[in-house]
Amino acid sequence: MNITVDDFSTGYDGVEVLHHIGFNINLPGIYVVLGKNGAGKTTLFRAITGMLRPFTGSIMFDGVPQVQSTVRIAYLSHKNSIPAGLTVRTAMKFFGKVEGVSSEEISNIIEEFNLGELLNKNIQGLSQGQKKRVSLAKSLIGDKSLMILDEPTTNLDPKVSSEIRELIIRKTRDSIVMYSSHNLYEAMDIGTEVIALNGGKVVYAGDINGLKTDNYKIGIRGKGIENLVTDYTIDGKYFIFNLKSPAEAAELISKLSSSGAMIYEVKDLSNPLGRFFDDSS
Repeated sequence: MNITVDDFSTGYDGVEVLHHIGFNINLPGIYVVLGKNGAGKTTLFRAITGMLRPFTGSIMFDGVPQVQSTVRIAYLSHKNSIPAGLTVRTAMKFFGKVEGVSSEEISNIIEEFNLGELLNKNIQGLSQGQKKRVSLAKSLIGDKSLMILDEPTTNLDPKVSSEIRELIIRKTRDSIVMYSSHNLYEAMDIGTEVIALNGGKVVYAGDINGLKTDNYKIGIRGKGIENLVTDYTIDGKYFIFNLKSPAEAAELISKLSSSGAMIYEVKDLSNPLGRFFDDSS
């Protein structure tokens, strides 16, 4: 599948949010749409799904205008998309019928996403992490050529976020996935390519390996960290670590979690895309 975005502008009520952007996707992989809140990530996703029409330019799927294409898209918005009054079992059966898939396939998805223990629970009674797992599983029912995931780990703790990313990687090995985030650490943990937005414009598009640096600084907010490591400084509520790579950061977080530390937040503090992001975005 090939996705071509050419000189594309769009927005809401005549107000332009995306300004003459362009990029091309033609290989399977996880493409991280990276940018601050308000950069245009959700607007881009709505345009790719056809929810927004262009002011200028075009979006083409395999040479066909998006609005005329028959490409099937899985879209997970940043809000959970399961009716609150249903049990997980009823929801999965319902969406399976909508997608026209067999009960066996639904059973496989339930097993893959570890939903068995949740089947008889109502959606509104689930934790945020459980709701996200169910929403993701529902979005991936059926044969989809393109998967659009809008900040799927928002408001989840680092452990649950890591589990969600592992599920996505395992389920989408041969697919094109567009995954939005404002966190470079998360982008490097899951992605192969980056499309960075700032102020509604594409400011970087390319291999995520091109963003790696020899020095990688992260801040971790949590409890019990000071009892497990010594090579940190303190900045407000954050333990600051100077590392060599996101892989080293992942190892540190895994070590802290498995040793009993409570980790509430991880954020990157040495963003190689920082030169693109000004304070006005």
